[in-house]
Formats: sequence, structure tokens, C-alpha cells
Amino acid sequence: MQDDTCLNRLWSSLVWPILWPVLLAQAALVVLCLAVGATLWLLVPSHASWSATFWLLLALLLGSSLNVAVFLTLLRQRLGGIQRDLNDALIDIETWLSGQHRPQAGDELPLPQRLKALSVACEALVEGWRRELEESRAAERRLASDLQDHRGQLERLEAGRARAREESRLKSDYLSHLQQSLGPLMSSLAEALDSDALRQCGGEHDHAILLALRERLADAVVLLENLGESIDTSDASMPPVPSVKGRVLIVDDGPVNLTLARQVLERQGLEVETATSGEEALSRLEAGYFDLVLMDIFMPGMDGVEASRHWREREADAATSQRSILVALTANAGDEDRQRFRQAGMDDYLAKPYRPQALVDLVRRWLPAFLEPGPA
Repeated sequence: MQDDTCLNRLWSSLVWPILWPVLLAQAALVVLCLAVGATLWLLVPSHASWSATFWLLLALLLGSSLNVAVFLTLLRQRLGGIQRDLNDALIDIETWLSGQHRPQAGDELPLPQRLKALSVACEALVEGWRRELEESRAAERRLASDLQDHRGQLERLEAGRARAREESRLKSDYLSHLQQSLGPLMSSLAEALDSDALRQCGGEHDHAILLALRERLADAVVLLENLGESIDTSDASMPPVPSVKGRVLIVDDGPVNLTLARQVLERQGLEVETATSGEEALSRLEAGYFDLVLMDIFMPGMDGVEASRHWREREADAATSQRSILVALTANAGDEDRQRFRQAGMDDYLAKPYRPQALVDLVRRWLPAFLEPGPA
């Protein structure tokens, strides 16, 4: 019903304006035939026949009418097919625009209103696409700006990295040069301490000062060697942690040496505590037992030898079978020094400067139950 109404409107607005000129042309043709017949009758009355002229005009009129009727019938059928195809196309477009099936009420709208609604929907869709395009372009501009900023940051980081590498190389050269300079100095100081001239000319006070100086230089050499040596902290190099940890006490008044030794031993799975003086070490003994004690010899106040002697006395007073292993950390490892260490109750010594591997080997030698065999 709606299609017929739309077709009638199309017929009245499109077909009739074309049909009227055709009908007028047919009427003009009939009139022309009448005029020709009248002219022939006037010119040759004897041969003219009104009946023949009438039948000729009637045949011409019927033929023209039949031709127009056939044309109009075919045109109406073709327009009806076009109308149905257009409706189907509109339904598909409306369904795509709305994202769902077109409501049935839309079928009752006339074609102009449907086309207008479709035009509005298309404009809204195009407007949405335009906004999305503008948003996409704005996002692209922001991304380009961020990328430019990141490139600038990356260039600055690369420049900083290059400077850091150069500074690291220079520092490494400085450390190497300093190590090379400290080596002969340590040798010269050892020769001076062992010489008879110093013992004859200098007193005990000067000799003690030189021993303390040698001890501090040894600490500096240990620090330089540990700073220049890379230690792998990955899980693959970490030894398995034993179920029972050994307790180690490091006694040293140098904070850097304490930190380095503590890091090396803790990587081996040991429980490490530190002290900066002999008095503090003895107070730690009251808090608990230590399997190993690394005792620096030269410290202000109570030195390592005296602290070790008091350590052994307190162990004897406690009347316990537990006995800590005392190891001297010293740069003075002569025969007389080792004799003093044994008399104070020390079990071993570690000569400064020492490498981390030497410290691990010493702990493995005295505490084999707490360390797995193998490289540090």
C-alpha cells in the first residue's frame, strides 16, 4: 500500500509532465492528418473519400494511443522496480546506520521524509567520523611531541652515559696508579720497620707510629683492590645457603673495610656482625657465641691483641666448651708479631692487603661445615 502511494506520487510528479507533451504531439499529428485530408478533398473532390479519411485517422489515432499506452505500462513497471530497489537500499542503509533492524513504523513514512531522515543520519555519521579524525590527529600530534621529548631525553642519557664511562675509565686509571704507588710505599715502610737503624735511632713510640701507619696503608690497599675488583652478585654465582649459618664477628675501626668484608661473607651465607673497637667486641661476646672473629690489630684504645686476650679469659670464665676462632687482620705479619698473636690466644692471621677470595678461603678453612666447597 505504501509502495503504491509512493508510486502514484512519483507518477503525478514525474510521468505526467513527460506524458502531456507526448499526448499533445499525438493530437497535433491527428490534426495534421485531418488538415491533409481536407486539403486533398478540396483540391481533388472527385477522388476524395470521407470514409477512407475517417478510417485512416481512426487507425492513426488508435495506433498512437496504443503506442502511448504500451510505453506508459512499461514505464510504470520499470518505475515500480526502481521504487522497490530504492526502498530495499534505504532499508539496508538505515539498518547499517542504526546498528539494528529498522523499526516497522519507518515503513509508513513517505519517501521524501525517509530520504531526509537518512540524510540527517548520514550527516551525523560524517560528523562523528570528523570528530574521531580530529581526535586521532590530536593524539598523533601528542605522540609525536612525546616521541620528540623522549628522543631528547635519550640523547641526554646517552651523553651522560658517555661521560660516566669516561669518568669511570679515568677513576679506574687513578685507582690503578694509586695501587702502583702504594705498593712500593708499603715495601719501603716494611724495610724501614725491619731495619736495625730504626730500632737504634727511634724509640718504641716511633716504631708504634710506623706500625700504625703501615696498618692504615694496608687498609687503603684493601679498599683499592676491592673497588677495582668486580664481584658477580647473580644467583648463579651464589653458593647454596646452609641450613645452619655460621656466626662471624668482624672487628675493625675502618667503616669501609667493615662493609666490604661483611658483603663478601654474607654472600657466602654467613651471619655477620661488626664492631669498631675492642671494647665493643667484648660486649658482643656477652650477647652470644661467634664461630669466627676477624680481629684488626691496630685500633684506638684497646688494640686487637689485648681484646683477644680478654676474649679468651672470658671464655675460660664461662667454663664452656665453645671456643671462638680468632684471626688477626694485620699488615705486620713478622715472626715476632705472629708470636704475639699466638700468646694472645689467636688461631690464625690474614695479612693485609687481602683479596676477597683470600678471606673466603680462610673462612672455608676454619668453618668448612658452613661453606660449600668451590670458588667464591
